[in-house]
Amino acid sequence: MGYASLEPHLPSSHAPLLPPGTFLSISDTQASDGNFLLHHFISNYIKADQNVVLVGLAGILVHYTMVGRKLGVNLATARTKGNFQFVDGLTQLTDYAAPNKEYLAKPVETKPSSTTTTATPSPNTTTSTMGARIARPAAATATPPAPPKVLSYSPKLVDLYKALEEIIQDTASKTTGPFQKQLVLILDDLSVLLNCGWPCRDVLALVRYLKLLVAKVNGTLITLVHADGLMAEEVSQDGLVKGVFYEADYIVDVRGLDSGGSRDVHGQLSLLHGPGYLLRQRAGQVRENEWPALTLHYKILDNNVEVFAKGYSSGVL
Repeated sequence: MGYASLEPHLPSSHAPLLPPGTFLSISDTQASDGNFLLHHFISNYIKADQNVVLVGLAGILVHYTMVGRKLGVNLATARTKGNFQFVDGLTQLTDYAAPNKEYLAKPVETKPSSTTTTATPSPNTTTSTMGARIARPAAATATPPAPPKVLSYSPKLVDLYKALEEIIQDTASKTTGPFQKQLVLILDDLSVLLNCGWPCRDVLALVRYLKLLVAKVNGTLITLVHADGLMAEEVSQDGLVKGVFYEADYIVDVRGLDSGGSRDVHGQLSLLHGPGYLLRQRAGQVRENEWPALTLHYKILDNNVEVFAKGYSSGVL
């Protein structure tokens, strides 16, 4: 699978995968990149013959393909089989993309008439007793689904959401039956959306809608966001981190050592409980010690990541 030393510390009920219908939030810093955890989950789901939808906001497909080869995963083959879908998020969010205009809210055009004319009623209109024509509702197939109201001020985010909705629903429809595959949706860097100018409110709304969308197909959502201490002074960035944590079931915080750099230890992983996990725990929906809250150290190698308890690095022992 991915990193063997990390497996024992993940939720044990569905190892090496995450429990269906859950949300994992990964936070990191500029000095300690948490992207290696995304590669771990991509590798696990592909090797388990499950479905992966990866939204590249910071990384490109070539990067994930090269790292996947080091972990023994061929993303090109998985893409051909239909198990792996890559969405170039930034392309979807720029004017160079070809957005589906039917999903955008369109104002109703009204043309004032200065003279009274008699027109033949169209098939979609009826005449009331007072002589006024009332438009019949169009057929359901002709009416496009309304965009999420919270995202109505960010049409490009609506385009991204609708594109992901179509991919997820299409992928889920192909795996119906007793052996339905589990789906995971991964967004590799939510902070990019803030840096591109989208307000924190709309980015959090996108995360909430994607969480509900994935839950409908009994899938899993994984996101990564930057949580540098210096960036906490920025209201939008701090609000994004706290808002994503509030929606999460599991949280993995990747940071450097408080004591500074080390040759044998590159940083620490803090496994934390999110509000969703605590609610399910109170309802008796999780097993005892399914996700123990603890802090681990890690060391990144060429084609592996070693995870171990604090004070148990190879250099110390």
